[in-house]
Amino acid sequence: MKRKLMYTDLSKGVYVLGLVTFINEVGNFLFPFLELFLTQKLGYTIAQTGFFIMFSMVVYVPGALFTSWLADRFSRKKIVIVTEIFYALIMISCGFFIHINPKMVPYLILIALLFDGATDPARNALHADYTTPENRQEVLSFFYLCMNIGFAIGPAIAGFLFNSYLDWLFFGTGLITLVATTIMFFAVSDKRPTKAMIKKSMKSRGTDKAVSGNVFKALAARPLLVIYIVISSIFGFCISLVTFGLPLYSVSIFGLQGASRYGLLMTINAVVVIIFTTTVVRFSKKHRPLSMICIAVFLYALSYLFMGHTTSFALLIVLTVLFTLGEAFSATNRDYFVINHTPLGHRARFSSLFSIVQGSGYAIAPFIGGLIIHNVNYTMLFTFSSIMLFACFGMFLFLRYLYIMRARARQEIEEDLPINKDEE
Repeated sequence: MKRKLMYTDLSKGVYVLGLVTFINEVGNFLFPFLELFLTQKLGYTIAQTGFFIMFSMVVYVPGALFTSWLADRFSRKKIVIVTEIFYALIMISCGFFIHINPKMVPYLILIALLFDGATDPARNALHADYTTPENRQEVLSFFYLCMNIGFAIGPAIAGFLFNSYLDWLFFGTGLITLVATTIMFFAVSDKRPTKAMIKKSMKSRGTDKAVSGNVFKALAARPLLVIYIVISSIFGFCISLVTFGLPLYSVSIFGLQGASRYGLLMTINAVVVIIFTTTVVRFSKKHRPLSMICIAVFLYALSYLFMGHTTSFALLIVLTVLFTLGEAFSATNRDYFVINHTPLGHRARFSSLFSIVQGSGYAIAPFIGGLIIHNVNYTMLFTFSSIMLFACFGMFLFLRYLYIMRARARQEIEEDLPINKDEE
């Protein structure tokens, strides 16, 4: 029997959302180079840059909190469109201020990030609305693949613009975002669950069944998910340390070629994702999501352990491939696991809360990373991140054990309830 090709029988809406995701990532010119922009173009110290990145994550929170409440009650599509338009217009204005008053640009970036934070809960919930328990992993991995195809193109273009046409880092980001938003306006439908769907879901036995009450009551009934979110924040902190340090490390060892070589590493990152995502998804379908997340954390930890001890670009490429495989395992199972345990009527609020808690790790990492680099060196930054990730690996293994024990206990209580591998 011929094996069915992945991504060939998804709905039209999923393909359109994939196209929008791809276009947005092609236009993501600035943020892979934000640290280099602040240090090389505006003269920020590494510590100042770390503090700015940390504060930019804090700015993300108010927008995410506000729109997550709105997105569970009103049109997710309209929220995405409105917030994306404001984000795009502010980024375009940054392109003009590069020539008028460059010192104003970081403040405008912070305002843009407020709207970017407001977009994410609605966008993530909209993506989840286009999935079912049967196709959820495939659809989410398709969005991830589209994102990385775009990311394979964006940093390569941005690396060229960074040195020659700096204003177009901002113009390009804003204009391409407007193109993606226009496509969403005309071609994407809102599929937010209706009251009838939520009421019906309350009677189901699925792990994503709807519940009454606020988000904190829903979380209190899911203590293992709360533990998962906390461990994920540590995981995010470790990744953010290296995400912050890698472009600066590249410049420190390769000099003027550092920005372009870092851009090449990010392109390799995206290409590896494109090549291996379908294989990772097929493999993941045979195993528990938490098992795959454990593999992801281990691959990250192993690659970061060696990263700070080499100045060889060839070895950095090998290590980039290694942690990218970890990224593929994480990205194709992380959201799948969380959505499977998110009540149907709370998708935007759970998405927001998960992003904020995990984002807290991302937020403090650049500041701490800047202090480590300033007071010690890059080797300590990568080694510290690796040790923390090995600890996360152990915690995820233990959490996986707890989920398996809970599923077996439930089966003993209710004999006709099968163990669901997606729950574990």
